[in-house]
Amino acid sequence: MAKISGPLLSLAARGSVGPRLTFSLRPSGQQARFQRSQTDFDTSARTIERDFFIEATEQWATLTADNKQDWTDYIF
Repeated sequence: MAKISGPLLSLAARGSVGPRLTFSLRPSGQQARFQRSQTDFDTSARTIERDFFIEATEQWATLTADNKQDWTDYIF
């Protein structure tokens, strides 16, 4: 019987299985990692930043396609 040396019966598995198990190719070879869930602390600074981002997203949605292209060209 052949010996399997790659993750998920594959030599090039990439991506996630479920919310926590992630397969990737690193310079050291194939890797399977368990992603710990991150805690989200609700601080006043984060609340202000999130509100700012929500407002900017809403303003972006009101722009025309030409205005969006102008901003994209300016930034990139």
